[in-house]
Amino acid sequence: MKQNPVTSGKLKAAILLVLLWLAGSAAAFYWFFVSHYGVFDQQSQWRQHPLVPQQVQHMLNQYLESHSKWQAILITDSDCSCSSFAKDHLSRMQQRQPDLAIQQLSQTQAEKLGLNIIATPLLLLFQHKQLIYAGPLATDLLCSDNASVLDSIINGATLLPGFWLNGESTACRCPTP
Repeated sequence: MKQNPVTSGKLKAAILLVLLWLAGSAAAFYWFFVSHYGVFDQQSQWRQHPLVPQQVQHMLNQYLESHSKWQAILITDSDCSCSSFAKDHLSRMQQRQPDLAIQQLSQTQAEKLGLNIIATPLLLLFQHKQLIYAGPLATDLLCSDNASVLDSIINGATLLPGFWLNGESTACRCPTP
């Protein structure tokens, strides 16, 4: 049985179109999601120049509320797609934890205060104005609630012996130059 050349050409065009769509979708998925996923402090900058809680507290004192038990300061970069995921996560978190005070700073604002920002979004968590955590908000590709670091600390599921400088977790992040 001989195949019609017109039908054969349409079939080849349809297959080519599907293959192009798949390749484009895979490239877009990689660009928007996977390329930003990795170790939060991939250059081990915090090992050489760690954040010192007292210095950070002093630099951010104007943003810290004295009456709040828990306060989160999220440092974001508008050019980083992970920042929008983190902002959404934090707003949902505030609905679950109404006692959590939240401040957001841009990377530029934080750097003007003297903070060394290794990647964004960077979460700084304070308990009674004492810095207890610095690192990613969640440890998955989309900064989802299921992989939240913040939830587990505030709910008491993760007990910190002191300050946790969490640069070794993998997360959605954009390293800074």
